[in-house]
Amino acid sequence: MKNLFNNIKKYLKEYYKVIIVYVLILSLFLVEFPYYISAPGGLINTEEKIKTTENFKMKGSLNMAYVSEIHATIPTLIISLFNDDWDIEKEEDVKNDNETIEEKNYRNKMLLEEANDTALLVAYKHSDIDYSIENSKVYITYIDELANTNLKIGDQILKVDDKKIKDKNDLFTYIASKKIGDKISLEVKDINGENKKRTSTLINVLDEPKVGAIVTETFNLKSNKKVEFNFKNSESGSSGGLMLTLTLYSHLNEIDLTKGKTIVGTGTIDINGNVGEISGIKYKLIGAVNKKADIFLVPAGNNYKEAKKVKKEKGYDIELVPVKTFEDALKYLKNL
Repeated sequence: MKNLFNNIKKYLKEYYKVIIVYVLILSLFLVEFPYYISAPGGLINTEEKIKTTENFKMKGSLNMAYVSEIHATIPTLIISLFNDDWDIEKEEDVKNDNETIEEKNYRNKMLLEEANDTALLVAYKHSDIDYSIENSKVYITYIDELANTNLKIGDQILKVDDKKIKDKNDLFTYIASKKIGDKISLEVKDINGENKKRTSTLINVLDEPKVGAIVTETFNLKSNKKVEFNFKNSESGSSGGLMLTLTLYSHLNEIDLTKGKTIVGTGTIDINGNVGEISGIKYKLIGAVNKKADIFLVPAGNNYKEAKKVKKEKGYDIELVPVKTFEDALKYLKNL
C-alpha cells in the first residue's frame, strides 16, 4: 500500500503540469454559465412523426423547423461573438422568472401533447372523418408571478366552485362569468395523482378576470382512421402544430401536398384551425434556408414581418408564405 502511494505521489510530481492542462481543458468545455445561446436549428420531417393505416408517401417533404438552444460554455460564447446568427441570452430571459427549467420542460411536453391532439382534430374535421372526443383533461402548466392562487404546475382541474370542468372552454366560460377580485375554489388532481383543494382570487388581465395561468388541454380522439405519434422525449412545444396538421391531412386523404418540394413551416394550431405566432422565427428561417427549403409557411402578422426582414437583409432565395389559418396553408399548397 505504501509503495502504491509513493508511486502515485511520484507520478503526480512528474506529470502535474500535464494534469493541470487536462483539468483546464475539461473545465473549458464542461463548465456552463447562466446563459443560453439561441441558434438556427434543423428540420424535422413531420411524416416521420406519424403512423397511419394508409400506405402513403409524399414525393417531397413537410417539415417543422426548430431553434437550437445551447448551454453557454467558453467555446460556445467565443463562437457566438463571431457568428451573427448566434445570440446570447440570459438564463432568466429563456425561462420565466417564477419557474424552474424542469417546470418549463414539463410545460413544453404538455404543449406538444396538446398540439398533437389538436392537429389530429383539425385534420379529421377537414377530411370529413367521423370521430369522437373522449377523456378531456385540463392542466395548469404555468402560473404567472402576479397570480393570487395556490394552484400548482401539473394540477388537473376537476371542478371550479363545484362545477365539473369538461374542457378548456368550460373553464374559460365560467371564469369569464365572474368578476375581477372574486375568489373561486377548485378541486384538482395534483401531479402525483392526489386530490387537492385549491383557491384563486381572479386578477385583472386586460380588464378581464383571469386566474393568471396557462392552461393546457389533452384529449383522446376515437375514429376508424387511427393515427399514432412518434416524438422523441427530447422534442417538445407547440410550434409544429400547423405542419403536423398538414401532414395528417395529407396522409388521411392520400393527397401529396408537396409537389416534390421541401416545404418548411411553423406556427401553433387551435381547434378552429387558427395559426398562432411563435418565437424564434429568425432562427427557424435561417435553418430552413440552410437545408435548402423551397417554401417557408409562416404565421401572418409579426412573425411574417420579421421573416420578411431577415430574408431581405440576407438575400435569401426562399418563398415566404403568410398564413392565418390551416385553410390558408392548405389552399396555397393545393394550388402549387
